[in-house]
Amino acid sequence: MSETKEQKCLFINGEWLKANGKPFSSENPGTGNALWQGASATAEQVDQAIKAARKASHQWAFRSFSERESIVKAFANELEQNKDSLSEIIARETGKPLWEAKTEAAAMAGKIAISIKAYHERTGTIENSMPVGKAVIRHKPHGVVAVFGPYNFPGHLPNGHIVPALLAGNTVVFKPSELTPAVAEYTAKLWQQAGLPEGVLNLLQGEKETGIALAGHPGLDGLFFTGSSNTGKMIHQQYGGQPGKILALEMGGNNPLIVTEMSDTKAVVHDTIHSAFITAGQRCTC
Repeated sequence: MSETKEQKCLFINGEWLKANGKPFSSENPGTGNALWQGASATAEQVDQAIKAARKASHQWAFRSFSERESIVKAFANELEQNKDSLSEIIARETGKPLWEAKTEAAAMAGKIAISIKAYHERTGTIENSMPVGKAVIRHKPHGVVAVFGPYNFPGHLPNGHIVPALLAGNTVVFKPSELTPAVAEYTAKLWQQAGLPEGVLNLLQGEKETGIALAGHPGLDGLFFTGSSNTGKMIHQQYGGQPGKILALEMGGNNPLIVTEMSDTKAVVHDTIHSAFITAGQRCTC
């Protein structure tokens, strides 16, 4: 991955493509050096990604769970094999210390087993006898979903949406934070190496305009968002009155730390410093 050269930064229908929108870059906040350079996906490229996901959705949904599970486990293996490189990219792009970036990379791999277990616990067919017949609960994939990722946990938090969505037979269009495009690009390449079929996961890099085009696209069946409260509220208003679309919002906040009575001063000081500076001060809650 080049440190400064503009590159093919969109992953659509299994191909790496150049973005046609406004150029932007990310930098190492510790040094100010450019880390990644590319451009935003245009509205036309957003449409292209959603159409690719829609085209892939039928075949992906009708694969057996064991087939989907096998590919997701292959991704877990890629995460394990490339954990050092992934950790370094996370640390350089977010500014968090390397030791903490390593815990994020490990959490991404650990999410696989958790998601597989959750799938088995929460799906399947449930039948109940009723006075006038039988009630049956079945589950099916929702369709094409968008995942909006944050900048403070650019690997772990989007991964927490993408992995369960893919296991359940959905296809994904992933829009990461414009502050952490390099982490998203590297993660998409690991999915590609794991053998994920074309169109099942599509990556759209971009700034605000790309996000607006994606969130407002009528071809989405759902949207999973992690980010600011203001943006989340706007998306909530946008999706109101559309019961056929699933919406999940994890919105950040600035939470105060209030110390009242204390019996262990050293512990209080430790927790206060920890809360203020872990994740380079970029956590909404500690």
